[in-house]
Amino acid sequence: MFLVLAGISFLFISGCGEESFSRYPSVAIPEFANEDYYVQLSDKNPQVTYNAVVNLGEQAAGLGKLLSDDKANKNSPEYITADKIYHRIVKLLNSSDSNTVAASLRFLQLFSSNYSKKPELLNPALKIKSDDPQVLYEQIRLLERIPCKSDSIGDSILRKFVSNPSWVVSRSSYLLIDKLGNENLRQELISRYKTCANEAEKLLILTAFNNQPGDIDADFFFGEIMSAKSNKIRYALYDILGNCKNQEKVLTWVAQNYGKILTDDRKYLFQHYAATMEDNFSTRLLEIFLNNGFIADRSFLKLLDEGLEGYSNKNNLEPKDEESLSNLKKLEGALINGKAMVVYWQNLRKEKEVLNARITALQSEYNTVIEKYSVTIDEILKKYGVSEKMRKEYLENITISRESLKALFEPDKESKGQK
Repeated sequence: MFLVLAGISFLFISGCGEESFSRYPSVAIPEFANEDYYVQLSDKNPQVTYNAVVNLGEQAAGLGKLLSDDKANKNSPEYITADKIYHRIVKLLNSSDSNTVAASLRFLQLFSSNYSKKPELLNPALKIKSDDPQVLYEQIRLLERIPCKSDSIGDSILRKFVSNPSWVVSRSSYLLIDKLGNENLRQELISRYKTCANEAEKLLILTAFNNQPGDIDADFFFGEIMSAKSNKIRYALYDILGNCKNQEKVLTWVAQNYGKILTDDRKYLFQHYAATMEDNFSTRLLEIFLNNGFIADRSFLKLLDEGLEGYSNKNNLEPKDEESLSNLKKLEGALINGKAMVVYWQNLRKEKEVLNARITALQSEYNTVIEKYSVTIDEILKKYGVSEKMRKEYLENITISRESLKALFEPDKESKGQK
């Protein structure tokens, strides 16, 4: 197990190879097909069974997709074999051989990526009885992929992961805690954070707050932001501010302490939340920055402009789209009303007007030329026996869209790299 577990440690740290089965050694058997490996899933030799699971693993995602296809022929040999493989591997989670259980869990992770009935995997995954670090690691990774309610996985199971002697198993569990938004375990991790001096450990603990909103101790995080000497820790804390349930408190703190936030930190905060500028929290936070004279870069202005144009060109906006457009207009208002950015915004809009005029003129001239020569081109194609239908399709394709012309004015990658 040592070799494979060492590979897991590397994968966890690097984040590479997540969707590959390659971390498990195996021997491919010449001429063997899925049906042959399925037979070996019931072999009395656990090493043979393990090897069959791994060999089937590279096709796991495809098998999950097949069993989720409503149009698939359920009587076809391929479907029947896929169904048998899936149910047999689920049963192997109860195997006494830890290698087989770990490989089966890995198979189900890949299988579930395209499987429409993921929730049915929850109970089998929770019933596993093993203290093997590799099994526990794979169990955590499978549980991360299964949609479930926050209370579907009990605190006792999560504590088993968090307190595990394996460093990799313990730290892997933080992401599962975040997925579930488990407040009890989050508070315990905060207590661990407060007594921890190691930067890497603190950063890992903060991953338990990455995505799911929670009753985060905002005051504690505010204090950490102001006192932390590590850029990495401050930036990680900024990333999770939007997950505090009491967002009003966060926004008030940012407004009151804007002048105390380091200049580079302001840039990081602005860029991070500019990526989600249509979100209510992000909009209000960005407004605070713009109202305080923050100078946003051109990429933000272009992103805002494209968003406004995109929603304005839509017909019958959904309520969510209406809200997004409203938020973008608030940011535009902050730019126009603020002294710091109004000139940059006006210049961008003027440049856009000039560009649109050039594109309109170019499209008009281009289409005039095409119309002039389309009759001649049609006659040439007809001369060489091209059918009327194909001639019509060809002539339609030699026209050029406005978007295609617009792309001609975008700087190429090489030019961007030189600037």
